[in-house]
Amino acid sequence: MGVIGTKDDEHVNAALVNAIRGAKRADQESEIIKRFVMIGNPRRVRRLSKKLPFLKGYANGKEEAESALRQYFHERGCIIKPSFIYGGDGINIQPPRIPNDLGNIASEVLGMYPLQALSDLLPDALAVPLSPPVSVEVVAAAAINVALGIVDGYTDELEGKEVITMAGTVRSWKDKIRYEKWVRENYEDVEDKTLSNEVCSVDLTVHFSGEELHQKRIKELKSQILLQGQAKHRDEGNFGLTDLMEELECMRPSSMQPAYDPKLNGKWNFVLSKVDLGTSLIKELLPLENISSGGQSSATPLWKTLLNNFYELKGLFMRIYDEQSRVQIVLSSILCFRKIPVDIVFTTSLLTTNYDEENEGCLFLERFESVEIGGWKVPIPHTWQRFRYLEITYLDDEVMIARGSGGDPHVLIRDNA
Repeated sequence: MGVIGTKDDEHVNAALVNAIRGAKRADQESEIIKRFVMIGNPRRVRRLSKKLPFLKGYANGKEEAESALRQYFHERGCIIKPSFIYGGDGINIQPPRIPNDLGNIASEVLGMYPLQALSDLLPDALAVPLSPPVSVEVVAAAAINVALGIVDGYTDELEGKEVITMAGTVRSWKDKIRYEKWVRENYEDVEDKTLSNEVCSVDLTVHFSGEELHQKRIKELKSQILLQGQAKHRDEGNFGLTDLMEELECMRPSSMQPAYDPKLNGKWNFVLSKVDLGTSLIKELLPLENISSGGQSSATPLWKTLLNNFYELKGLFMRIYDEQSRVQIVLSSILCFRKIPVDIVFTTSLLTTNYDEENEGCLFLERFESVEIGGWKVPIPHTWQRFRYLEITYLDDEVMIARGSGGDPHVLIRDNA
């Protein structure tokens, strides 16, 4: 990881070179080491650190270790480069660390398009503090996934929040599919085997119990997801909904390719299941009947009553069109004492990309294109047109599960009205 504030930061941080050389010696005869993963620094952090006396030794030591990894392990080496890592419960000066609560907020706010576009234009001293931090759990998960070889695509360097998060949130259903394949290859009479608890119910139904039970389980999962969405059980974050979504992802047939499937087009309603800054804000702005679970109603806060005189959010949905190549996020709104209806529309474009043949047609690059307010196109800087990952992990006539660069699953329900 690296340390700061020792008597000799350069030598301490360069000590990893010895570990790399030792690993190479052990690896020379049989190449037993498949991947060597280390934590490095983004280029802008490295340049800035070298200009600051108290960070120069740290930066030089890290640079020596990275050079050694490239020299000895070439494409088998991976350098993960977060700008800043957060985690834990407290604020630390040595090593510098902020807790999860503050880190989550900073990561979401600093990850917004305008701030990222601004940081691209600024010198290192101003840009580095605007880089979104990455959770220590995600960095650790990315390192483990790369070392295990379950991250596909280019892994020589993983730089920045989105790429690291994508590697750290490799889908659980991919691991289960690989495990199932291993079971089938090693047990001819797998139907008669008593499998361990490590095998999930998906494994038992999809491959071991026949297509009928497979389809039955899909219907059960969808019914539970649709029930939660239609009943609007949103107040507590839908903690069980994530488990339902991940199991439904496991049931996805290999032939499912949303990028080429017209079913992806249409109007989709969000089930606000995440507990994050953006989702919490949407929940606060939406009318109470859109987010409560029924029964007792809560009084409208004074601030919301005052705000609704000028702006009221009535609904939120996604529209996909133009042969699965365009996305609109629509905020149906009312302005000026509920007299002027206005739609605020954020438009993005989709470009199909793949990280492996097994999952072709599921992964997109999504680029921010425009903002419209009441049909009027708002001028935006060209630097806002950035790419982010979007993965559609399940799709049928009623339900879609999508994962953005953050890795968390979102469930959407088709609006047939």
